[in-house]
Amino acid sequence: MKQQTLWTLCLLLLLAACRAPGATRPTVKIGLVAPFEGRYRSVGYGLFAAVRLALREANAAGGIGHPPYSVELVAYDDGADPEMARQQAEKLAVDPQVVAVIGHFREGTTRAALPVYARERLPLLAPAVLDPALTSGPGTVVRIGPDADALAARMLEGVTEAGLITDGGPLGAALERVAAARGIPLRPVGPPADAARWSDLPPVLFCDAPPVDCGEVLVALRARGWEGEFVGGPDLAADEFRAIAGDAAAGVRAVTPWPYPQSLPACADFVAACTEISLGIPPGDMALPAYAAAQRALRAVEWAIARDGRPSRPGVAAALTALAAEPFIYPCGEWTTTP
Repeated sequence: MKQQTLWTLCLLLLLAACRAPGATRPTVKIGLVAPFEGRYRSVGYGLFAAVRLALREANAAGGIGHPPYSVELVAYDDGADPEMARQQAEKLAVDPQVVAVIGHFREGTTRAALPVYARERLPLLAPAVLDPALTSGPGTVVRIGPDADALAARMLEGVTEAGLITDGGPLGAALERVAAARGIPLRPVGPPADAARWSDLPPVLFCDAPPVDCGEVLVALRARGWEGEFVGGPDLAADEFRAIAGDAAAGVRAVTPWPYPQSLPACADFVAACTEISLGIPPGDMALPAYAAAQRALRAVEWAIARDGRPSRPGVAAALTALAAEPFIYPCGEWTTTP
């Protein structure tokens, strides 16, 4: 309990330090909503420093645009809870200086908050959204990386027969679509809660469910003697999955849109900077897309200032649309975001 309290205090101190001391330039704000507490707290802690680093670099370079603006980060915890995500979106919406938001890093929380952003014409940069429907509805929503269909296509490479464990998420639906198009038998084996009753399992199982559920399913299947291949998307790379699966996680294949920064030699400086900002917490698997989202938000603010003389939500939304064809900026050189 003391350790959790300490990290919570450290986060609050970091958030309070987001404004550059002694700044005299006008200020524009970027929002960040992620799970900083609760089951998925490691997600928020693993990406916060990356966003903070992008904004710190912009302020150190003299601000954004002409006339230059200082950029302030406004961060909120949604606890990976849809209702809490909606409430935090409302808090950002009432601050007119907030011209773009990065979040929410879970499919369900992003979906819950979208109506608020659409109503307030507040652009959202969504690094963790796989469902293509979320980026084609009302409002301005920018995906960082591939969608569910692209991820499913990679997951199915080399597979001739498989089963699907799903709770109805977008990746499971995409696996069904892509498998049908390729003529690959993909048999639904049921939701995770029914794992005890499964029999005659295929040699490959795809799991599209929350990390804890997938971990519990894998442990149960290994205990029953199933030795097949267990495959999933980004949730199988999560700390929460590994914590539940334990030794059973050996050999699991997690297909993710982005690498861990620690796996890229060119990311050494980025990893060191993020670890310093977060007081010793290394960047997680969402750090690179979070940094790219922050860079795209800053580029849109700069574009809006150049066009309108000041940043605004409509201006930043228009800029994000105009910049859609530009490649995202990552801190470690060139690498593909194709899974």
